[in-house]
Amino acid sequence: MASQARAPDRGVARRQAFLQAAREVFLEQGYEAASVNDVVRRAGGSLATLYAQFGNKEGLFLAVTQDQHERFIRDITPDSVDHLQLEAGLQAIGEHYVRALLMPENLAFFRIVVGEGRKFPEHLQRYIYTGAERVRAVIARFLEARGAQIDDHEMAASYLLELWRSRHHYRALADDAYRVTDRELSEHVGAAVCFFMRAAKPK
Repeated sequence: MASQARAPDRGVARRQAFLQAAREVFLEQGYEAASVNDVVRRAGGSLATLYAQFGNKEGLFLAVTQDQHERFIRDITPDSVDHLQLEAGLQAIGEHYVRALLMPENLAFFRIVVGEGRKFPEHLQRYIYTGAERVRAVIARFLEARGAQIDDHEMAASYLLELWRSRHHYRALADDAYRVTDRELSEHVGAAVCFFMRAAKPK
């Protein structure tokens, strides 16, 4: 029984080792230049095992981006804000979201996925939009719970997301050296929340 229990664990560990090594290789070299042989050299194991688990380089890339996307979703999903009032809650959600957007690894993967979008259009759409949908739903529920006087909470949440990401995210994508201090991030989020609050007041 013990040996049977250990076998799946080894398989999971090997898969995670491949994913981590592939993440590093894709980030360093991009999709086209990346070699599965480099992945195997870093992760250990064999090329046959990699192909058995992922099929080919494309399958490995899709698995890596899916894994990275799940990490991103965890990064941008804030802790509970149920105890906060409207303005403070939006500030907390916004800082959490923008900080995750600007993480170097998230920026790097965003660039790679967009760059390879023609090869994997469905994967690109899922990668880009699912994260925003998750945060949009959190904001919409929070606005409704706090009695924000807005006809469409989902639409209002979409506008707020664009206010948050518009200044720093696009600049960071274009300039690898672009950095934002914690104070700048907080002030940017706060300015967007302040602008938003003029139209969204609790009942």
